[in-house]
Amino acid sequence: MTGRITGNPATSRRRPGEIPAHQRPAPGQHDEPWHSPRRRRAILAVLSAAQFLTVLDLWVVNIALPALEREFAPASLSDVSWILDVYAIVLAALLLPAGRAADRIGRRTCFLTGLMVFGVASLGCALAPDLPVLIAFRVLQAAGAAMLMPTSLGLALSVFPAHRRGNAVGVWAGVGALAAGSGPVLGGLLVESSWRWIFLINVPVILAALAAGAVVLPRSGGQCAGRRHGERGRRGSRRTDWRIDSLGTVLVLGAVGLVCTGLIEAPGWPAARTGLVVAGGLLLAIAFVFHIRRHPEPLVSPRLFAARRFSVGAIGLVTYYTGFAAMLLGTTLLLTVEWRFSVLRAAACIAPAPITAGVISPFSGRLWARFGVPSTVVTGAVLFAAAGAWPLATAGRVPAYTAVVLPSMLLWGVANALIQPSLFASADAAPQAQLASGSAVLSMGRQLGSAVGVAVLIAVLGDRPAGDLAGFDRAWIVVLVTAAMTAAAGLAAGCRIERVTQPAAAETAPRADQARPSAVRRTP
Repeated sequence: MTGRITGNPATSRRRPGEIPAHQRPAPGQHDEPWHSPRRRRAILAVLSAAQFLTVLDLWVVNIALPALEREFAPASLSDVSWILDVYAIVLAALLLPAGRAADRIGRRTCFLTGLMVFGVASLGCALAPDLPVLIAFRVLQAAGAAMLMPTSLGLALSVFPAHRRGNAVGVWAGVGALAAGSGPVLGGLLVESSWRWIFLINVPVILAALAAGAVVLPRSGGQCAGRRHGERGRRGSRRTDWRIDSLGTVLVLGAVGLVCTGLIEAPGWPAARTGLVVAGGLLLAIAFVFHIRRHPEPLVSPRLFAARRFSVGAIGLVTYYTGFAAMLLGTTLLLTVEWRFSVLRAAACIAPAPITAGVISPFSGRLWARFGVPSTVVTGAVLFAAAGAWPLATAGRVPAYTAVVLPSMLLWGVANALIQPSLFASADAAPQAQLASGSAVLSMGRQLGSAVGVAVLIAVLGDRPAGDLAGFDRAWIVVLVTAAMTAAAGLAAGCRIERVTQPAAAETAPRADQARPSAVRRTP
């Protein structure tokens, strides 16, 4: 017995052609060798399809509200708007619990389950006989989306080697930007036939993604966090030992739900009610922070935020998406309210921004790998500020799309391609066993920033945004301020790619900066 294995087991057991231990995936990432480039591309296509649908359904319903109001008369526009609001609120509230569950029971399992839930809910929305049923299925659809968003990014990071992750995140983020911008256009085209098509169109895409995902997704991705290679035989016991952080889940659901509800409903609520609801959410958020610092297995580990790049990335996403939402809504109101464009025409006028972002985003990983995250984010923030400053200086009452809005949209598209993937890539600084949880935190930052941006813009526009263009000037100033805050976050991120290691995986988890030392710059 003593003579059978000598030296380091990780090296002595390696067979010819097997990947060396220092190049293998980290524990909890997946137990298979690196996938071939073709299989990685297939995996990324499945994950991007899910990302497209979840983001698309945040925006595609906007243009269908008048049709839905007529369909479910005598329902008011305020009643119908809950089809939008409930999706945004439930999605933001469930991201953290879904990310935690994905890391513990398997990202592949949660991703495929999320696809099924999203598909069933989409079919239910398309066949809904009345408004309450439609809203109920939108809740279920948001629950499916909450399972898909963090797991899709977590899986993308886990199946790509360190020096390829920037490109993967760029594609993933670019698809999301394309979905956000194309939502109103696609929705307008579908509503011409029937509003039910905006939900029914999801079903064939979901079926195709399910079939492909069942074949290409890694079967062991994200299971049994903290498991050493030698502990594989105890996989079942590790999973059954996992306890749900019930109090933490309730606190985060209450905090995110109240804050998002208050911000979304702020335009129609008295200021006192809005302040009370948002304050209640913030108090629950403070209680949640104290709770996770003391719980043995919290919903979100405080160790996630020990990496500066991750923490700053989350803050940067909140600030950027605050400006993102203000820019999108401000431009839409300028086109539809001040210049009297139709909704569909306005959506087509905004389309160059997401198209530009979708084209450039896949290459952004190479840029921040070569020049560093701070330089990439700051450059994007400068371009984003220019996108807001251009209409601030040139917009007038006379429609002038090619001179005013088109340059702004092109600048914004390039800015989005530089900022969004660089900030979402900070999920790679999280422990390998918590990639889905880290992705959920970043996705929640995006949702909160979007809600804050809409609320802030409505507040600065005032009661009559079309009165004298002064309200729109204030909207572009919001963009300038958030661009400056995003640039500050990029500078604070530094050039170092930090990874928080868990005690159970510290000996075997490869570091991103070890995988390709030339890919990043380091600060002292």
